Amino acid sequence: MGKTKDVILNNDGTCTLKFKDDATGKNGVFDPGENQVGLTIDGMGRASLILSQHFFKILSEHNIPTHFIDCDVEEGTMTVRSLNIIPVEFIWRDVAWGSFCRAYGVEQGFMLNGLIEATLKSDELGDPRITKETLIAIGKLSANDYDTCVDFMGKIGNILKAELAKDGLELYDFKLEFGHDSDGNLILGDEISGGIWRVFKDGKSVLPIDCAKIICPEYY
Repeated sequence: MGKTKDVILNNDGTCTLKFKDDATGKNGVFDPGENQVGLTIDGMGRASLILSQHFFKILSEHNIPTHFIDCDVEEGTMTVRSLNIIPVEFIWRDVAWGSFCRAYGVEQGFMLNGLIEATLKSDELGDPRITKETLIAIGKLSANDYDTCVDFMGKIGNILKAELAKDGLELYDFKLEFGHDSDGNLILGDEISGGIWRVFKDGKSVLPIDCAKIICPEYY
């Protein structure tokens, strides 16, 4: 039972992700940078599924390995490969916003040009920022896995930024998770949707469902 998705283990070793309408935020305001569910948005789960399958297919075309197998938009489910998720969130930042500005005293809008950060995935600790050396020292992942994740993040950032620009959308930041499959391969997991990024259009923030309507209008 996750914050925004429930995970069901299937008999064949795959998993079914059931997308929910819950979203991260605080005091009823959506914020992809928060680590707690703060509101429910009608249609959020469907929009997240639509965008996830759309972008997973695009990444596959660019030889980025993902856990995506198939999806059923009407049922709100996605079938994926089972992964042992690394307890680290990797964040790609092109424009400073949110928690980054609060942490470092940087003005919103400061250009970061694809900066990649890592945070320890822990609700109890508040998802603290963490260095490569510390992650290795405490045994969360190897140096090679860290470098591979960073490499993937850079490539994915360039792909997503270019794809969103086609619809007049500007990608400020996003966060992703990676894991190992049964063969030990490191691949992209979780989701790629309006719930994991900040996107702006004409200087105004675009809500997750509106992102789905702009990028995948055929579903609406």
